[in-house]
Amino acid sequence: MNWQLPTLQLKQRPAFYAGVLFFVVAVAGLVWTGLKISDWVQSKQSAPVRQVKLYGDFVHIDARQLHRLLQHEYVGNFFSVNVDQVQQFLLQQPWVYQVAVRKQWPDALVVVVTEQQPVAIWNQQQLLNTQGDVFVAPIQQLKTELPMLTGPDGSQQDALSMFHHMQGLLALHKFNAVALGLTERFSWQLNLSNGVALKLGREDTLKRLQRFIELYPVITRHKAEAVAEVDLRYDTGVAVRYSAEQKRKA
Repeated sequence: MNWQLPTLQLKQRPAFYAGVLFFVVAVAGLVWTGLKISDWVQSKQSAPVRQVKLYGDFVHIDARQLHRLLQHEYVGNFFSVNVDQVQQFLLQQPWVYQVAVRKQWPDALVVVVTEQQPVAIWNQQQLLNTQGDVFVAPIQQLKTELPMLTGPDGSQQDALSMFHHMQGLLALHKFNAVALGLTERFSWQLNLSNGVALKLGREDTLKRLQRFIELYPVITRHKAEAVAEVDLRYDTGVAVRYSAEQKRKA
């Protein structure tokens, strides 16, 4: 007796083998692709940071020196560079106020620095920024002359605010303040660019300053000596000390 496979079954065998072959080829392709991706990732993990891009409006910061410092510290493995560490490193540098750091594919570190804006010297050794915050930087690197403010620890914002109010009032009458001090007893003392020192006390300081502005033509009219100090801590009148060594300019 002769047995014969059904015609349909014979026709299905080539299709079956083709499907198996396609499956094997597809699996092999996926394995090969996975190996290539793994090799690529490993190679990129050892890719170095080749350049640092530094941006900012710099007045007191030496941009070239800071760029060299960043290149020296952080040019290396791209993936191992920690942007938080870079940020903390920069915040420790003089004149740096804020920092933004990010990686830029494939090999760059982008750094944006905001510089401190000094508005006053505080207690002769520190500086104040526009927010009244204390920061430390080389005072000898200042590009412009700044007012000298002094006072107890923690009083810097009050001193800066008071100075702005006083300077605004003085500027209307062609005076200029160069220093303001707050004593331990919270009494204000103001120094003007013309050499006059004002004792303003603890209360009604702006009213007393206005009184000085009104009386200044009177107290300088009949004296050849320059005014050295005006004590305005009286309810009525003022006490004036003239300089015996320096003649008032005509």
